[in-house]
Amino acid sequence: MSINIFLSDKLPEERNKLLTAISFNKKIDYTNNILSVGMSAINGKNLYEIWEVKDKVDRSTYNNIDVSRNKYCLFGSIIIDNKGSYEEIRLEIQKKYLDFFKISNENGMRIVKIWHYLPELLKAYPDKKTNYSLLCESREEIYRNFYKNSDYPAATVIGIEGNKILIYFLAASCETYEVIENERQVSSYNYPQNIFSEKPMFSRAVSFSFKDNIQKKIMISGTASIKGYESVHESDVAKQLDEALKNYKTFAKLESNPSNICRVYLTKYQTENLSIVTKKLENFFGTNQYILLQGDICRSELLIEIEGVSNA
Repeated sequence: MSINIFLSDKLPEERNKLLTAISFNKKIDYTNNILSVGMSAINGKNLYEIWEVKDKVDRSTYNNIDVSRNKYCLFGSIIIDNKGSYEEIRLEIQKKYLDFFKISNENGMRIVKIWHYLPELLKAYPDKKTNYSLLCESREEIYRNFYKNSDYPAATVIGIEGNKILIYFLAASCETYEVIENERQVSSYNYPQNIFSEKPMFSRAVSFSFKDNIQKKIMISGTASIKGYESVHESDVAKQLDEALKNYKTFAKLESNPSNICRVYLTKYQTENLSIVTKKLENFFGTNQYILLQGDICRSELLIEIEGVSNA
């Protein structure tokens, strides 16, 4: 058993083996097992990200979380109104995290990656905290109850427009589960406090295999132009992309590897450099192996970020 994740301009005709399909447009929505993430492609490609498995998928809801699952893997998503105080939203995210773990554990599965799309990611509150701080605080408190070691899931956090928060996750019936860090970077949960006062608790990547299948998949967290723990090449998107690609190559086998699928996030202030970015990505990944989106990144000086999935 495995999962096949790929980009396509069409949805599969057979939907009963579709764990989910990701649609890229400005609306956050979940309809007919198609999840729209609130960001449009900015490189002219109208593609879906297809998550396909080999046997029938069952669908259900739990505390407003939409769940698709089969014997080996589970996909869950929740849309939250971005209303209320900092503390109210923090508590709501924690509740949903607890639900994620409950659903996964009850199905004998382990969470391998969680995606987060938050409006106004770097909005500053009076105490200088941001919505990224809010997420990190929520996650850290929950994780301390679930992880004794630093074997956290991979993660992506991106800022979007609008007034809704989207969080979704993949869990798997794992034969193997291995967190992978990057020798070029300090682990996120070991950042000094002058970078983030809250701990960004995620693994740089997670390699796992399903039971009854020796093929390993690797879920790669959002990676940017960070060396050690410091941002590098400030204000130069081309050099930041080169640095991010060096980090990404730590995890993915890219030579003639059609299993490698990426999402690349570019801040809205960099659309003037779209042709430079697109040319580099085409040369590096190839056509239809990535989708380029517009979103905010966890540090204001960072201009571009890459995440992906690949066979290990």
